[in-house]
Amino acid sequence: MSCELEAIAREEMQYLGWLAEKLVDIDGIPGIEHTEVDRSPRTDDMLRVDIDIEQKVAREYDRIAGEIEDLGLKNLLLRIRDQELYHAEVFGDLLEEEEGNLL
Repeated sequence: MSCELEAIAREEMQYLGWLAEKLVDIDGIPGIEHTEVDRSPRTDDMLRVDIDIEQKVAREYDRIAGEIEDLGLKNLLLRIRDQELYHAEVFGDLLEEEEGNLL
């Protein structure tokens, strides 16, 4: 499981880099909003939170992409949205595996 989580974390950092570069290219100002961190000691609870976050973020990327006129930024947002949905699937698979281990 740790390999999958590490790969997803690396991808998330890559998205930040892509978005920051694109925003600077179009004279925007990159910014980061911080959210509450789940500190549950249970792996299954953490995975449920991760699934929810990935789905929420994907919806937000989709919403913003619908409002953006810059085709390059729109395509980047939709690409990242698709990856976030994939991450939710990966977390779902890991959750199923974890729940099977709890039985």
